[in-house]
Amino acid sequence: MADLICASSLSQLPELISEHDGDAHAMLARVGVDPAVVGAYDRFVPFTALSTVIGLCAAEFGVPDFGLRLAARQDPDILGPVAIAARNAETVGDSFQQISAFAHVYSPAITAQMHYGEREVAYEFDTVLQRLPYRPHVVELAMGVTRSTFRMTLGHEFRANRITLAHPAMSDPRVYTDYFGCPVEFEAQANLVVFPRGVMQQTLRRVDALAYDVAIRFMTGHDRETAFVDAVSQLIVRALPAGAATLDAVSKLLMMHPRAVQRNLADDGATFEQLVDDARRDLAVSLLANRGVPLSAVARQIGYSEQSTLTRSCKRWFGIPPLAKRRELTAAGAGDPGSQVSGFAASSGSIRSLGSSMRTS
Repeated sequence: MADLICASSLSQLPELISEHDGDAHAMLARVGVDPAVVGAYDRFVPFTALSTVIGLCAAEFGVPDFGLRLAARQDPDILGPVAIAARNAETVGDSFQQISAFAHVYSPAITAQMHYGEREVAYEFDTVLQRLPYRPHVVELAMGVTRSTFRMTLGHEFRANRITLAHPAMSDPRVYTDYFGCPVEFEAQANLVVFPRGVMQQTLRRVDALAYDVAIRFMTGHDRETAFVDAVSQLIVRALPAGAATLDAVSKLLMMHPRAVQRNLADDGATFEQLVDDARRDLAVSLLANRGVPLSAVARQIGYSEQSTLTRSCKRWFGIPPLAKRRELTAAGAGDPGSQVSGFAASSGSIRSLGSSMRTS
C-alpha cells in the first residue's frame, strides 16, 4: 500500500513531454498509468510509476533536470488538503508542521520531518520505498515542489540557506543553484531544505480558517469516507446562508473536481443533494425552535430566496408547515430567546464571510 501517490502529482507532465516532442500517452502507457487520471486528486498511481516515467523522460529526452522542470510547472495545490492546511495555517511554523505531518495523505510512500537547531530549521524529504527506480529524479521533483510550497507560504522571495541532496549532481551544479536560489550540496546524508529558524514565528494571513479546520479534520480522520462526508456537510452548513452551498463552490474549496466529490460521496452511500437537504432540515429545526427568528429569516438562512419554498420543504420534512413546527418545538420551552438570537446572529456573520470567500475564491 505504501507504493502510492496522488495522481495530481502527474499534473503538467503530458504538456512537458509534448514540449520535448514526446508522446505523453505512450510514455504513460509504458509505466501502466491511464492518461485519464492525470491531475486527479481522488486517484492514486504507483509511486514507482511516477519515479520511472520521470527517469525515462530524463534519459530519453536528454534532459537530466526533467524532475526540476516538471516541479517548476506544477502548482503547490497538487498536494490537495495538505496545501489547504499549509496555506491557511496561523504561522509559518504551523504551515511547515502540517506539510511534514500530513505528507503521507498525498503519498504514503513519502516521509517528511522537521529538524530544529538553535539558528536553523531543516525540512527533510525521504521515501519509505527501498527499491525505487530513478530515485534521484523523483527526489528532485519532490524537492522542487517543496520549494514551491514554501514560496506559497513565505512569498516568492523566499530563499533557503541551503539545499542538500543525497545523490550526486545529475546536471551542471549551476542548474541547481539557479533553480533553488541558494547553495546546493550533493551526496549529503539527507535531502534537506535548510532555512533560518526565525521565519517559523512569522504570522500568516489565514485565507480561510474553516478551510484549514476542515482540511485537518479530513486528513486526521480514521475513516476516510466518513471524514470526507463530514467535511462536505460542514462546508454546506456554513455556506447555506450565503447561497453558496453548491457543488461547484464546495468542490473548489476542497480543491477537487465536482465529479470527484460526487464519487467520494457515492462511495459512502451519500449524495451532495441529500447532504444539502439534510443540512437545511437540521438548520431549519434549530432556527424554528427560536421564536425570535422570523420565518423569512429562517428561509434565508437555509438558502431559500422565498418563504414559500420553506413552507413546501417543511411539509415534506415534517408533514406540517413551518409555523406549526415552531409551535411544536417551542411547546416545551426553548430557553432564552434573546440569547439564542444573539448566538444565531454571531454565527451567521461568520457563515456569510465564508460564503463570500467561496464565491470570490
